[in-house]
Amino acid sequence: MISIEKIEIDVANQGHITNSYLVYDENKETILIDPGYNENKIIDVIKSLNVNVRYIIITHAHGDHIGALEKIQKYTNAKIIVHKNDYKALMSEEENYSEMLNVPKQNLTKESIIEIEDGYKLKFSNLKFEIIHTPGHTSGSICIYDMVSNKLFTGDTIFCDCYGRCDLYSGNFSDMVNSIKKIFARFNDITIYPGHNEIVNINSAKKYIKMLFAIKGITI
Repeated sequence: MISIEKIEIDVANQGHITNSYLVYDENKETILIDPGYNENKIIDVIKSLNVNVRYIIITHAHGDHIGALEKIQKYTNAKIIVHKNDYKALMSEEENYSEMLNVPKQNLTKESIIEIEDGYKLKFSNLKFEIIHTPGHTSGSICIYDMVSNKLFTGDTIFCDCYGRCDLYSGNFSDMVNSIKKIFARFNDITIYPGHNEIVNINSAKKYIKMLFAIKGITI
């Protein structure tokens, strides 16, 4: 049985809420997705659930998704997984907007990071995940497919009623369109866990996003 704990993080205490997720099995083996800020809150949840965080997966390297990364990594000794296209931004304060977001610069070691590509599979204990490369918000944005419980963590690619912005560093609207087409073609009637806002069925999100694209004359 797979359990999911949503942790709402107020990034830099400015009312900007990022969703972090703990995904764990009956053995308490765990991944952590997007530790956005406030490592104490995240660590308190880890302790309360008594879980063992083996990997920290970053859906994309923006400051509001990595603000507690260094301290959580040191606390858990977990490996950090990031798409290779976002590795540079992960290590660069300017390209990940940490300073703009009032998030501390992350001093990460190369040894703690695993760079991955589209289709990467992560399997341990009773957990199985597939990494789906979905560029658009950033060039290294990913969605994480939970192959056991049939859930999809969409980062800032797909939200409950819109898609992620494409005007930041390495963002690209054409890539976003293609990524959303890819996800919509593959998944139907699946629960999505986005980087911000509410958890929803993907069919609900499709209605809003198709309407937004239609306004731009794009059919998906």
